[in-house]
Amino acid sequence: MSHPSHDELGLKVQRAQYELAQIRGVGKVDGVRVEVDADNRLVSISVPNAERILAAYEAAVLDKQPQVEEAMRELTEDPQVSSARIFADANAARLEGERRGQDAHSTGSGRFESGW
Repeated sequence: MSHPSHDELGLKVQRAQYELAQIRGVGKVDGVRVEVDADNRLVSISVPNAERILAAYEAAVLDKQPQVEEAMRELTEDPQVSSARIFADANAARLEGERRGQDAHSTGSGRFESGW
Protein backbone atom coordinates (compact mmCIF):
# COMPACT_ATOMS: atom_id res chain seq x y z
CA MET A 1 0.00 0.00 0.00
CA SER A 2 1.40 3.41 -0.92
CA HIS A 3 1.36 6.40 1.34
CA PRO A 4 -0.23 9.62 -0.03
CA SER A 5 2.78 11.76 0.94
CA HIS A 6 5.10 9.32 -0.86
CA ASP A 7 2.92 9.50 -3.98
CA GLU A 8 2.97 13.30 -3.84
CA LEU A 9 6.74 13.32 -3.41
CA GLY A 10 7.09 10.94 -6.35
CA LEU A 11 5.05 13.30 -8.54
CA LYS A 12 7.21 16.24 -7.43
CA VAL A 13 10.34 14.28 -8.37
CA GLN A 14 8.88 13.42 -11.78
CA ARG A 15 7.93 17.05 -12.43
CA ALA A 16 11.41 18.23 -11.43
CA GLN A 17 13.04 15.60 -13.68
CA TYR A 18 10.84 16.69 -16.57
CA GLU A 19 11.64 20.36 -16.01
CA LEU A 20 15.36 19.62 -15.78
CA ALA A 21 15.22 17.70 -19.05
CA GLN A 22 13.81 20.83 -20.74
CA ILE A 23 16.57 23.17 -19.51
CA ARG A 24 18.99 24.52 -22.10
CA GLY A 25 21.81 27.01 -21.64
CA VAL A 26 23.04 29.06 -24.57
CA GLY A 27 26.39 30.80 -24.84
CA LYS A 28 27.45 33.10 -27.67
CA VAL A 29 31.00 34.37 -28.16
CA ASP A 30 32.52 35.82 -31.34
CA GLY A 31 29.98 34.21 -33.68
CA VAL A 32 30.08 30.83 -31.94
CA ARG A 33 26.81 29.63 -30.39
CA VAL A 34 26.81 26.64 -28.03
CA GLU A 35 23.80 25.00 -26.40
CA VAL A 36 24.06 22.67 -23.39
CA ASP A 37 21.49 20.66 -21.45
CA ALA A 38 20.99 20.51 -17.69
CA ASP A 39 23.82 17.94 -17.39
CA ASN A 40 26.20 20.23 -19.32
CA ARG A 41 26.19 17.91 -22.33
CA LEU A 42 26.70 19.66 -25.64
CA VAL A 43 23.38 19.74 -27.48
CA SER A 44 24.30 21.91 -30.45
CA ILE A 45 27.01 24.17 -31.75
CA SER A 46 26.83 26.80 -34.47
CA VAL A 47 29.99 28.37 -35.82
CA PRO A 48 31.06 30.20 -38.92
CA ASN A 49 32.54 27.75 -41.44
CA ALA A 50 31.01 24.74 -39.70
CA GLU A 51 31.65 22.65 -42.83
CA ARG A 52 35.38 23.19 -42.41
CA ILE A 53 35.26 22.08 -38.79
CA LEU A 54 33.38 18.91 -39.73
CA ALA A 55 35.78 18.21 -42.59
CA ALA A 56 38.76 18.67 -40.25
CA TYR A 57 37.11 16.37 -37.68
CA GLU A 58 36.53 13.67 -40.30
CA ALA A 59 40.14 14.02 -41.48
CA ALA A 60 41.39 13.65 -37.90
CA VAL A 61 39.27 10.52 -37.38
CA LEU A 62 40.64 9.01 -40.58
CA ASP A 63 44.19 9.98 -39.62
CA LYS A 64 44.07 8.26 -36.24
CA GLN A 65 42.44 5.03 -37.46
CA PRO A 66 45.67 3.36 -38.70
CA GLN A 67 47.28 4.22 -35.36
CA VAL A 68 44.41 2.57 -33.48
CA GLU A 69 44.60 -0.50 -35.70
CA GLU A 70 48.37 -0.76 -35.15
CA ALA A 71 48.01 -0.38 -31.38
CA MET A 72 45.35 -3.13 -31.35
CA ARG A 73 47.00 -5.44 -33.91
CA GLU A 74 48.58 -7.81 -31.38
CA LEU A 75 45.23 -8.31 -29.69
CA THR A 76 43.11 -8.54 -32.81
CA GLU A 77 45.41 -11.19 -34.28
CA ASP A 78 45.35 -13.31 -31.10
CA PRO A 79 43.24 -16.48 -31.62
CA GLN A 80 41.65 -16.21 -28.15
CA VAL A 81 40.53 -12.65 -28.79
CA SER A 82 39.25 -13.65 -32.22
CA SER A 83 37.21 -16.49 -30.68
CA ALA A 84 35.84 -14.19 -28.00
CA ARG A 85 34.90 -11.59 -30.63
CA ILE A 86 33.10 -14.20 -32.76
CA PHE A 87 31.21 -15.40 -29.68
CA ALA A 88 30.31 -11.84 -28.63
CA ASP A 89 29.16 -10.91 -32.15
CA ALA A 90 27.03 -14.05 -32.42
CA ASN A 91 25.53 -13.46 -28.99
CA ALA A 92 24.79 -9.81 -29.81
CA ALA A 93 23.08 -10.87 -33.04
CA ARG A 94 21.01 -13.44 -31.15
CA LEU A 95 19.98 -10.89 -28.52
CA GLU A 96 19.07 -8.35 -31.20
CA GLY A 97 16.96 -10.98 -32.95
CA GLU A 98 15.19 -11.80 -29.70
CA ARG A 99 14.62 -8.10 -29.00
CA ARG A 100 13.14 -7.57 -32.44
CA GLY A 101 10.94 -10.61 -31.95
CA GLN A 102 9.68 -9.21 -28.65
CA ASP A 103 9.08 -5.82 -30.26
CA ALA A 104 7.07 -7.47 -33.02
CA HIS A 105 4.93 -9.27 -30.46
CA SER A 106 4.38 -6.15 -28.36
CA THR A 107 3.42 -3.95 -31.35
CA GLY A 108 1.36 -6.63 -33.01
CA SER A 109 2.70 -6.45 -36.55
CA GLY A 110 6.43 -5.95 -36.22
CA ARG A 111 6.30 -3.50 -39.14
CA PHE A 112 7.11 -0.41 -37.07
CA GLU A 113 9.49 0.14 -34.21
CA SER A 114 8.81 2.69 -31.54
CA GLY A 115 11.44 5.29 -30.77
CA TRP A 116 10.32 5.35 -27.14
